[in-house]
Amino acid sequence: MKTITMLFFTVILNACGANQAASNLTNDNNTTSQNTPSGEFFISSIDTNNIDQKLTLNFDSKSNIVSGFSGCNNFSGSFSTLNNTIEFSKLASTKKMCADNAVNSIERQLLNHLSKANSYKIEKGKLTLSYNDSTLLTATNTINQKVSQETFKIEYKTQSRGSFNKIVLDNKAVSIQKGHGAEPVAKVCSNENWSTAKNLVENLNLKALSNLQPPTKAHQYDGAAMANFSITKNGETFNVPVFDAGKPNKEIEPLVTLLLKIANQSEEKN
Repeated sequence: MKTITMLFFTVILNACGANQAASNLTNDNNTTSQNTPSGEFFISSIDTNNIDQKLTLNFDSKSNIVSGFSGCNNFSGSFSTLNNTIEFSKLASTKKMCADNAVNSIERQLLNHLSKANSYKIEKGKLTLSYNDSTLLTATNTINQKVSQETFKIEYKTQSRGSFNKIVLDNKAVSIQKGHGAEPVAKVCSNENWSTAKNLVENLNLKALSNLQPPTKAHQYDGAAMANFSITKNGETFNVPVFDAGKPNKEIEPLVTLLLKIANQSEEKN
């Protein structure tokens, strides 16, 4: 009887051990099923603060190389993953110093957080990098970016007592108006120019546009035509203070130059 009892308990213990092993195997499989980061991600928040700039992370899962744009400089390095852990190493960046201290601060935060991160999670195209249980940053895969985040409108208008010009770039459509009573002429923006415009807009701090100071103010005494510039994105419009036509603040000068180029190209095709 004792022998039978011992055999019975042995069977039960073995069964429990098998169940525990199966449970551990299931847990291990769930842990290792985390996808390795791959492709381009737009950083949407750092320390839970939303980011308006176009900061990027590019993961090459084949070579384990990470690269991106941190606000002022480009950077690159290596990364490795195991289960849901991640480690970034050999991070290096270009040495450009931006005039905007806020941009420099965000850049330092981003690079420090990458060096610090030790775990990650990917859910529905959203990447979360953490240190232990603290979220460091979140980023969204470019494939999952909403269309509304890729559409915007740029408006540049100049006027004086005897002249009026208006250029509007709205989701690859260009509208050009010359003269107060003239009918706007609609054209299609080239893919190259549209891509350039998108990059320039994404690299701007839109909320800071209202604080840009005009280099000159001759328009205040009719010494120059006055110019208005605005960007509308996701339903919100950001205006630049009035400035002299042809003399925009350096922060928006590349966009103004591009709009004038697009308008001239459209006229040359007529």
